[in-house]
Amino acid sequence: MSEFWEENLILRTLSGSRAHGLAREGSDTDTRGVCIPPARYLIGFGHFEQHESEGGDHVTYALAKFVRLALQGNPNILESLFTHEDDIQFINDAGRELIAARDCFLSKQVGERFMGYALAQLKRMERHHRWLVDPPTTPPRQEEFGAVIDGGRYRFPNADRQKAYDAALKHWNHYRTWRKERNPARAELEEKHGYDTKHAMHLIRLLKMGEEVLTLGTVIVRRPDAEWLLGIRDGALKYEALVQLAGEMTSGLSKEMTVSSLPDDPDESAAEQLLVRLHRTRLCE
Repeated sequence: MSEFWEENLILRTLSGSRAHGLAREGSDTDTRGVCIPPARYLIGFGHFEQHESEGGDHVTYALAKFVRLALQGNPNILESLFTHEDDIQFINDAGRELIAARDCFLSKQVGERFMGYALAQLKRMERHHRWLVDPPTTPPRQEEFGAVIDGGRYRFPNADRQKAYDAALKHWNHYRTWRKERNPARAELEEKHGYDTKHAMHLIRLLKMGEEVLTLGTVIVRRPDAEWLLGIRDGALKYEALVQLAGEMTSGLSKEMTVSSLPDDPDESAAEQLLVRLHRTRLCE
């Protein structure tokens, strides 16, 4: 017997590299879906926000959570509304109505969110690059931060020294965890190119998509620049050139946010009306 998130599905699309046109042999097939839960989850005591398959490759959101995330400009969520029609695996009348209203979620905030996701990729990539070229060899010692043993415990001369030590210890623990849990394929890329080129590809993709949202007023999911992006994935850019390109694109994206014709905020009223309308239709069926 299928579960209600399958029976009440209104939209399911491919997501990730296959939706972007960046899949390679062996790439995962990820999907993202939207459902309208039964009445007990809408007006009763039941609570449902999303269901993930084992491994997290297939995610189905309750419509209310999906709309809430879309209003926040979540790039992964918005991509489902702009996915190429060939990558839509299921859609019904409610799903078509959701897609028809997709422009109400677009605003300058979306460009900001795409940039935020991109910079998170850059920060992770830069941290791993530092660990590759200059790995820490020993954990920090309290004495290095001015601490002395007093009454059987270390005491620091001031709160700033304590915070500095705590930060250094956190950094060391993150490094150890990274070394222990590194994805073998990612580790191979990092060893070969000096940085994670897959992170780099997604970093540049997100920055480019953010620019397109602000200048064109749409989310281009299937990438027309796939060949260029896959070249970055294959290490076409040296690390320094990649960081410079990311900086230039980030600066350009920030400027576009000031001149974009998109509204400052999404149309929350229209989104709520859509949510109520689709929920009411489901309840009356």
